[in-house]
Amino acid sequence: MENFQRDGREPHAHHDVLELNLHSSEEEYIGSSEDDEDFIIPAKYVRITTVAEILAHRIQLPISSSSEEVKLDPRLVSEHLYMGSDMEFIAQPAASLEEGRVYELLALVQSGIVTFPEHILPLVLFSPSLISALRSVFNDLKVIALIPAKPNSSTADPSLAQYGTTAEVYEYSGSEPGLRLKTRVKQRFKVIATWIDEYENLMARVKILPEKSLSPMQPWLSSKLIHQRTSLIERAVLENSWTSYRNSLDTKVSPLAGWVLQQFDCHSLAARVRLQIKKLMAIDDSSMELVPTEPHSLSFWAANNLLMDDEGRLKLLEEDNIIYRLRTVLELISKRHVFSCCVCSVPIADHTDVILICSQGTSLFFNNPRTAQVRKVMTFRQVQNIRVVSRPSVEFSWFPGYAWSPGECSSCRNHLGWYITSAATKQMKPRNFWVLCSESLQTETISKSSDVNVKLF
Repeated sequence: MENFQRDGREPHAHHDVLELNLHSSEEEYIGSSEDDEDFIIPAKYVRITTVAEILAHRIQLPISSSSEEVKLDPRLVSEHLYMGSDMEFIAQPAASLEEGRVYELLALVQSGIVTFPEHILPLVLFSPSLISALRSVFNDLKVIALIPAKPNSSTADPSLAQYGTTAEVYEYSGSEPGLRLKTRVKQRFKVIATWIDEYENLMARVKILPEKSLSPMQPWLSSKLIHQRTSLIERAVLENSWTSYRNSLDTKVSPLAGWVLQQFDCHSLAARVRLQIKKLMAIDDSSMELVPTEPHSLSFWAANNLLMDDEGRLKLLEEDNIIYRLRTVLELISKRHVFSCCVCSVPIADHTDVILICSQGTSLFFNNPRTAQVRKVMTFRQVQNIRVVSRPSVEFSWFPGYAWSPGECSSCRNHLGWYITSAATKQMKPRNFWVLCSESLQTETISKSSDVNVKLF
């Protein structure tokens, strides 16, 4: 989805540029007749100031084969269909590696990307030696090592972090050009040693870290009582009243006070994290079904979507205490976050502008099959101070049924991301939204108590 030059523009001699202020999701469309093709953009954003400009534009509605709207399937986005229709599933899925055991794995270095278990990472590789090594992986463990580069390290010669994650290769295509992979992040590890083999590939000796499975506060509870207990906690959180929690089985039989149990019970913390996520992102009940309820899965899901720098992510990655992860997540998402351009600091969006349209969360990894560049992006329902550059394109669209147009900062012209609109043959819901590069934004968290800004990116 990145068929544009370094500045974010498509490689055309002429560009239509329209400045956007605040995005609204429902409006008619308008096209420019200055080029042979129509550049379709929301009519609200066209600044018409003269009669000549008015006459130069004509109303154009999207063409749809059906009058019914097609709702975007959040799980379909995580399938990464833009990687090609010739992808093949690996017949035998990879088994989980034994915790505490040391393995030697083919390794990939990821600059500016820290991955957590259960997330999907699409990859495209062009190195012949690396492709050959990966084909051997398909017939063996089917697992590779993902090692983040340390923050602020050299791109040419990056310093490697001490912790990383394994990734299961579950789908691939060897059709030219390169090798396309879909991987699922599985387990955390600590790096013991790295070296370059005789084929110039990076290898790593890693120790698989344990995932401590915490029992409920009362280990003798049956599965039925655990379910009832979890429902009770979630209801108490939603009602913002701990009366029902204090009357629960835990507090009746435990010598600890109810408020103490709340701080060290993973299910209680998970319920509070889910409530804060719903408030922070203004998510409706149907979208909340995409947010995990199981504490371990939720801690990783939230860690990947947290608004924090890579150093903070690495600290969470090395932590095997689920209580610590959930409490760290809860502390961060309880604050207000604002986004601005990383170059000129012009305001771009607020945390309430974030939209959840994928089961993986609001922070997603995508790839450009032509350049093999992995992008970490965030999805927004509305933004400000961004202008769209060039006409929409459906080529390599990350979102089925949608077209994309590059967007840049209206102040400094820094490439920020893409404006996503329904394709001409579709009436999608939502009609449009924004996908912005994490690396192009700086994020500030504003403390509710002191209103002191703390920069995270």
